[in-house]
Amino acid sequence: MPTNPIGGINPTVAPTGVGQSSQATLRVGLEYVGKIISFDPAGIAEVQIGDQVFGMKLGSHFAVGDVLHFRFLGSDPNPTFLLLSAGANQSAFENVILSGTSLLIAQLQDEAQLQGQLSKVESLLPPMLQNPQNSQLTAAQLQNAIVMSGLFYESHLANFAKGKWPLNALMKEPQNRPNFNASQIVNKQLDALENQTIRWNGNIWPGQLMDWQVAYEQEQSSSLPHDDNTDQAIVSVIELDLPQLGKVQARLTLRGNALSVQLKAEKPQTENLFRQEISDLKNTFNANGQELKAMEVIAHG
Repeated sequence: MPTNPIGGINPTVAPTGVGQSSQATLRVGLEYVGKIISFDPAGIAEVQIGDQVFGMKLGSHFAVGDVLHFRFLGSDPNPTFLLLSAGANQSAFENVILSGTSLLIAQLQDEAQLQGQLSKVESLLPPMLQNPQNSQLTAAQLQNAIVMSGLFYESHLANFAKGKWPLNALMKEPQNRPNFNASQIVNKQLDALENQTIRWNGNIWPGQLMDWQVAYEQEQSSSLPHDDNTDQAIVSVIELDLPQLGKVQARLTLRGNALSVQLKAEKPQTENLFRQEISDLKNTFNANGQELKAMEVIAHG
């Protein structure tokens, strides 16, 4: 089912007789299950969500008893929901209400673990780079691949509710695509929080796969001197299997504004090529204003 923002929603009196219910009980960004309980003469659906009933302008193909899944976008000036999908029956409605947050998270974790894709951000889009020769555009597209991966959806949703994030950008994230698998993205978010690592895998340009990992540098041994004022380094590791050069890896470590680069190649001839071209590569970094602390070619093995 396509996802559509539903605005202009009017809360009506809950038929359950619960008197002091409030929109404040709905939290921005969370998903809710609702059930169509009736239609008024104007065709407005009365949808029960928890102990509240909201009037919504839905399509004519919906019927009384249909179960719908929503994401709450905010209440200013009026309650606004994003229609995600339709459920099947009353039992599904009851099961979701009774499940509880902890059971849902446990289920999502189990499903994602069975799929064996805990921390990868799958590329569901066309190749990331249409013009890989443009370094400035490449940097923006690499950043966009992580920002729009869905890992930060809840933060973007909160900013959208404050008017600080555009709806068209929000709608491009995986959570708003048809057949979205919540179990995958939730576990990636939990894994990223626990391990402080983000991994992206997909087509970097047509026909070329890339594996990209971004993480904080692991703590050094306690026997080594440690400066509490030193910025924690961020490590970006890119791996490619190129048609001519074979498997190559670039490891970039950024501490403050200083960048260190290590290059590694599986083929000896590629390793030799890196060593021959390393001076030109250093000059390219310096010419673009990047402070380069070190650049070296690491022997494979």
